[in-house]
Amino acid sequence: MHIYLFGNLNSGKSTLSQKISQFLPSYNYLSLDEFRILYSDGSDQGEQQACERFVAAVSQTSDAIIEFSGYGRVAESLKLQLKTKRGILIHCVRDIEKSISAINADKYAKIPYPESYKKAQSIAETIRFLADKATLKTLEYDWQCQIWQSYSFEYGQDFSKFWQSFPLSHHQCLDKLRHAFVDDIDAQTVLGFGSLGANRLTTLSDLDLFIQSDLSTDKWCKKLLVLLGNECVHADILGTKITLRMQNRLLVEVVIGRTTSDISLYYRESQIYNVNFTVLKGTTVQVTELKAITQQKSDNKAKASELASQVYFLFCSLPTLMVKDDGYKYSFHCSIMQHYCVQLEHILMGKHQHNYLPKFAVNTLKDFPWQAFSTSPVVIKKSQYDDLFQYLMTLFSSLKQQELIDNKHYFSKETLFLHQISTDL
Repeated sequence: MHIYLFGNLNSGKSTLSQKISQFLPSYNYLSLDEFRILYSDGSDQGEQQACERFVAAVSQTSDAIIEFSGYGRVAESLKLQLKTKRGILIHCVRDIEKSISAINADKYAKIPYPESYKKAQSIAETIRFLADKATLKTLEYDWQCQIWQSYSFEYGQDFSKFWQSFPLSHHQCLDKLRHAFVDDIDAQTVLGFGSLGANRLTTLSDLDLFIQSDLSTDKWCKKLLVLLGNECVHADILGTKITLRMQNRLLVEVVIGRTTSDISLYYRESQIYNVNFTVLKGTTVQVTELKAITQQKSDNKAKASELASQVYFLFCSLPTLMVKDDGYKYSFHCSIMQHYCVQLEHILMGKHQHNYLPKFAVNTLKDFPWQAFSTSPVVIKKSQYDDLFQYLMTLFSSLKQQELIDNKHYFSKETLFLHQISTDL
């Protein structure tokens, strides 16, 4: 795997590289300035030789920490050599003025930059020149076909905390899988989604992948188990999804499908950060298809109408279950309704991402009446039913006001008897 440390001059790249190298001794440290010191004499020819050797070393090294600005002719040359994704980007950030005021002249004097460079710009001028060219957004765009995730490290940030929260094992596992997929003719397209697709991978994240293939899920499971060996302690197949649990507790979920449309819902709701980041193996055609998927707008009215119908159906069943004293089924129906109502509340709020299972709903729905859905599978309380009834009346009224549902018979005078508890049932 490649760990690209990019950023402006004097932004702390070398210091960060050295610290990461201590934790990854098996990784080669490849710095453009170090190659200049080794192979250049300060002439234009020497600069060309150092840059060519640097590009060759990076392209030929599997596991490496690669440090330079990420911009310029060397960057363009290197990107042409890297035909497949190789790793991640860590962008080093430092205030421009502080970078300039902290310039160590002796440090830069040891690096044999070509005389033509020195005459054209001073170190301070170069830093100002790179200010808008070595930003995170610019580098992400320029290197989007070589990386699958990006991070930021601000000068002076606590490295221990940064590294402790860094999902290294996730990336190393992904790199191992990616490396195998590249030459596997059965894997037509390989995509990342979920937290990986959203560029929010953490140590607590699952690793979500999609493989477009004509090969069966069962055969893919066998392939993956051979590839992962003892690293995988448990594997299972859930329909078209393979779940792999690793020695370090990492969960890898691999969905197998024949077309990218098989993953479109999950892909769109992953809040994709950059489509190109997610394509571990694929073509420009797939990139175009995926961009179209992310731009598809959810039919909120159709979704709300479907959810409202389900909620009303389940709620109308509660009086009968109460009379039957079927506490388990009553409780089960309330749990399903809660899930649907959480989705409806998010639609009302205009939060359409992760509609199926909204993240951190307890935080986003601070006034949600969780207790109205809370019931024991043993004892059914009439007060709980009354609270739920009142909440649903309010919810459905809001849905009608926003014209998300058309049915005027929900909680109407004509249907009021359906919600009354009667021993005659």
